[in-house]
Amino acid sequence: MSNANDECGSGTLFFFSPASTTFVKHFISNTSSANAEEKNAYVAGYMNTTSAITGIDFKMSSGNIDSGTIKLYGIKDS
Repeated sequence: MSNANDECGSGTLFFFSPASTTFVKHFISNTSSANAEEKNAYVAGYMNTTSAITGIDFKMSSGNIDSGTIKLYGIKDS
């Protein structure tokens, strides 16, 4: 994604048991961006730490996020 006015991006990011202090942190993501062409990316993996996740940063590889909305939802396991 570049910085032209008609380019955009969106996606979802799922963390599994981010507050757990017993297990490593698995995640899956699906992102989509549009510039000269439409691109989709599917990524999954884990962070090799048993520490609870207490924050997430969203950063661009260069420049900044000029405008947009980031929404955070939580789902409690039963």
